[in-house]
Amino acid sequence: MAKRNTIVAILIFAFSLSAFSQIATWEVSADQVAKKNPLEILPKNLALGRNIYKRSCVACHGEKADGKGLIQSTSLIDSAFQKQPDGAVYYKISTGRDKMPPFAAMLKEDEIWSVINYLRVLVDPSAIPPPKNVKLELTTGEEIKSITATVLSADSARLPLNEVDVHFYVKREFGLMRIGELSNYTGADGKVKVVFPEKIVGDSEGNVTLVVKIENNFLYNDNETMAVKKWGTPLLSHEDEFNRRALWGARDKSPVWLLLLANGIIAIVWIVIAYVVYNLFRIKKAGRIFFK
Repeated sequence: MAKRNTIVAILIFAFSLSAFSQIATWEVSADQVAKKNPLEILPKNLALGRNIYKRSCVACHGEKADGKGLIQSTSLIDSAFQKQPDGAVYYKISTGRDKMPPFAAMLKEDEIWSVINYLRVLVDPSAIPPPKNVKLELTTGEEIKSITATVLSADSARLPLNEVDVHFYVKREFGLMRIGELSNYTGADGKVKVVFPEKIVGDSEGNVTLVVKIENNFLYNDNETMAVKKWGTPLLSHEDEFNRRALWGARDKSPVWLLLLANGIIAIVWIVIAYVVYNLFRIKKAGRIFFK
């Protein structure tokens, strides 16, 4: 009895600590609060912050950062959170608490500051200019399988645009498979290149559909272009194997000896049944003669 009471007391104490940690004030030292965000709110930093948020934070804090993710969590867009200085938010993201891991072990300092800028812009999008239209062009290299995206201004000047985040994909049966890095920024010439990975399975002829996108960008409107290249490994078809006679084939494709064997067994069973029925009639008839 005493042992059971001890176990119950330990469990109650553990749950109490857990509940206390959820409601306890998250204290941040004055020197941490005083830290200033060294990054300006620029499209490149915002795009980086958004990509990291989508990858590492959205599961708990939700697509809209309202705390309604798979695991109910803190809203990052309500006034209580947004009133906190950048230094305090940086400290909390870095160190983590309870179910939130310490992201200092996974992210660089600039990446954490970029996420903070992204969270600020979610509440106050007026800090960034309205997106502009662009043109997206795609070229490919044949000797080394590579994809080059060129981003140009949509006007007649067709000026190359640098530091535009471009995403590269290969179209699959049920969606898009990302290739390249999480963020691929154009250079001064408006171009960015990724190498096509080996051993990507295509259709029966090895064709794959390449998709290049500018998406969810803070400075430019979404854009997309596609190309089909014979760069994949041909998809092997087993149709010829199933068209020949085999044990796993349909009835019209089964081996002849198997058909003869199966039908022979069926015929023998019916002959035995007929013979048994015939003898039953003979026994019945013989019984009548005997009783007479």
